[in-house]
Amino acid sequence: MPAALALLLLLALGARGARGCLQCDPSVRQALGELRAALSPKRIHLERLQARAQALLLAMEGPFFRDYAVNAFLGKVDLNDLELVASFTKNQTTQLRQGPLTDMPLLDELVTLRERVVKELKKVLKSYELKGLLKEEVLDCLHCQKTSPMCIKNKYCFVDGQPRMSLQYKEGRGPRSQVLLGMVISVALAALLFVAILVSAVTYRENRKLLLK
Repeated sequence: MPAALALLLLLALGARGARGCLQCDPSVRQALGELRAALSPKRIHLERLQARAQALLLAMEGPFFRDYAVNAFLGKVDLNDLELVASFTKNQTTQLRQGPLTDMPLLDELVTLRERVVKELKKVLKSYELKGLLKEEVLDCLHCQKTSPMCIKNKYCFVDGQPRMSLQYKEGRGPRSQVLLGMVISVALAALLFVAILVSAVTYRENRKLLLK
């Protein structure tokens, strides 16, 4: 009974306020839920494997993809691109739900499923960052809302107002620090050249003294 209550609690947490990107699409959440429901003891016999499989799918239904999109990227995607990833995810879950795999091979395939979906999601998240100025609406993965593209901060709006990860300078790594680094390298090279000339001059004088003896 405690295990059942814990599972219901996880289901509730995964369904409330934890959506983002793929989870914003009800059909994707439904596909993942149907796959999770299909993992009955007949397909995964060991309780520990069943628990791992349920936890993995609950995370995919919950904040997993949202956190990935927001923490690793800007957390926004083109709606048309996201639709392709959603279709891919639903096709993969259907094949796995109707397939013959059981026990550990099935759990391994669930892990592979998550990796494949992450790979496809990464493509569209990165594509958004690399595009030029977008005029159409995009999806905010954190709030599950359509929004207009805009810069994170005005001082980072160097290229057509399009936010890009490469423009998110951290302290000590911005343009000023790059100029300072260039100056330090130039001074170091000049000092090295001076030392080389000094050593050559001393060597020349010593050799000249030897020749005059």
